[in-house]
Amino acid sequence: MNPVFFPDQPIALETVEAGMVSRKIRAASGGLMMVVVFFKAGACGAEHRHVHEQISYCLAGEFVFSIDGETRTLHAGDSLYVPSMALHGTRCIQAGRLLDVFNPQREDFLKA
Repeated sequence: MNPVFFPDQPIALETVEAGMVSRKIRAASGGLMMVVVFFKAGACGAEHRHVHEQISYCLAGEFVFSIDGETRTLHAGDSLYVPSMALHGTRCIQAGRLLDVFNPQREDFLKA
């Protein structure tokens, strides 16, 4: 993959949870990574922690997010910030897509 330009066609869609959640790494270079995550209504991103900082932008749909015990609903156009090691998770109310940006890159998302 070219470290500067990331055309859509050669980037594979990866299944995270069959029939419910999938993702596509849009760009990954240097210390940053951008990922689009596709959710069906009812899908959950279980609460978890990671060392990465994360910004999520709601492209479409409706999501209930919890970050360190604070819960908010996100709609298209809304964003959130997840600090390193913050406990966070989401539940998709209306099918949609999130654009997630991580620093540093999520090495666990990259294929060897």
